[in-house]
Amino acid sequence: MSDTFEVRLHVPASAHVVWARLVDLDAHSAAIPLTRVTPVRESMRRGLRFVGETSLGPLHINDRMLVARADAPTRNRPGRLVVEKFGPVAGLVEASVEQVATGTLVVWRQSLRPSWLPAILRPAGAIVAKIAYSIGLRQIVG
Repeated sequence: MSDTFEVRLHVPASAHVVWARLVDLDAHSAAIPLTRVTPVRESMRRGLRFVGETSLGPLHINDRMLVARADAPTRNRPGRLVVEKFGPVAGLVEASVEQVATGTLVVWRQSLRPSWLPAILRPAGAIVAKIAYSIGLRQIVG
């Protein structure tokens, strides 16, 4: 088992529209329960540092991230997004957005290495995260 999961979504919209939704930080805040992404009114672009702050009562987790790559899709190639996560939930996001005959194919691949979760439990965490990200990504790009 692995600490990495993959979500594949088919969206009946153009790759350009889906990309714009995927890189919109406010869309992530709206779709992810109990989480606010800052800075607001910003889109992911190479070099952007951002934070996902998840709060549940007195518990607050500030997950720090850096956009390492953000190449929008073109007519001839898929869009590519790479986000490095520094923690406390470290890992890597690699996403592609590709125009296909019937809309757009989104592939989201993510590793999760929470510092507070023992390595032996991370595969189970990845299963739970895959379910949650499947729901959230559908709301973001749908």
